[in-house]
Amino acid sequence: MHESGSASVAGELYDLPLKVLRDHLVPAEPAELEIGVIELEDGSAALATVLRDAMVDPLLQSGDIRDISYLGDWREFLHREG
Repeated sequence: MHESGSASVAGELYDLPLKVLRDHLVPAEPAELEIGVIELEDGSAALATVLRDAMVDPLLQSGDIRDISYLGDWREFLHREG
């Protein structure tokens, strides 16, 4: 975990037109997600789908989500869950 409260996790980068993001991806996302700017390992920035800050505590407390950032990779979570 970083001092900022964020964590490093493996991800994927895609190069796509903003029109596709605007017209297809953003409208299809659940309300608790939004587009945010993240910092990549090399210090550059990229757009990413992130959980809205206001949703983190309520969803963690309700048990609807759990923090798996300590694993560093979504695929590792899936592997462990079997």
